[in-house]
Amino acid sequence: MQKISNIVFQDLLKNKVVVGYFLLLSLIGWGMFMIESHPQKVILTLLQVTLMILPLMTVVFATIYYYNSQEFILMLLSQPIHRKRLFRGLFFGLALAFALAYLFGLGLPLLIFYPSAESVFLLSSGLFLSFSFTAIALFMSTHLHDKARGMGAALVVWAVFAFVYDGLLLLFMYQFSDYPIEKAVLVLSFFNPIDIARILVIMKTEASAMLGLSGAVFKDFFGSSTGVYISAAVLSAWVLIPFAIARRKFIRKDL
Repeated sequence: MQKISNIVFQDLLKNKVVVGYFLLLSLIGWGMFMIESHPQKVILTLLQVTLMILPLMTVVFATIYYYNSQEFILMLLSQPIHRKRLFRGLFFGLALAFALAYLFGLGLPLLIFYPSAESVFLLSSGLFLSFSFTAIALFMSTHLHDKARGMGAALVVWAVFAFVYDGLLLLFMYQFSDYPIEKAVLVLSFFNPIDIARILVIMKTEASAMLGLSGAVFKDFFGSSTGVYISAAVLSAWVLIPFAIARRKFIRKDL
């Protein structure tokens, strides 16, 4: 598995998209600290970059990479390599490339200019999302044979998690605003990894004081060590479950 991961990782290090992704994150990270003196505002800006750009780049590129690597995958399967090891190597190679691009792109300026709990939570959330959306991309790629359909599904999944789900959640909160729905909203947020990452980081900043009663409920939960552990477990599930289903499909799939 390690050799396959290394091959995929080294291939991605030379890929213009991954290099461009790293340079874009670096430009935004260093640039924001250069032009903004208030670190809390920088954190919130970089949070929006993380929640929008990271899932989009990861899910779309990982999907494209899988489809474009079919010949490479078939060649490896002609060797005495088990499909489980091949799939794990492919996943970790992709996920590590995006995780390291994020970690060095935004992580370095964050840890240099603002070494704090907020920065650690932002970076941790970004790393979870990198692995999660890589797993989701492979889940869709292994289930959809056609490249165009796979790409379409990747974009739809990103749009749902980034925009549609929040809109539906806001509609639910508006329609049932007369009822005590704070705990229900808290539970519903776990069905969107982007929402979990957003709330975890915001609860560590001054912006949490502007969220009203719902924010107080979120603050009590996500501000506690138990809430952080549960959130980390849910984010881990967003990695492990799509990965396990995709691996099962890959093992049984007729390539």
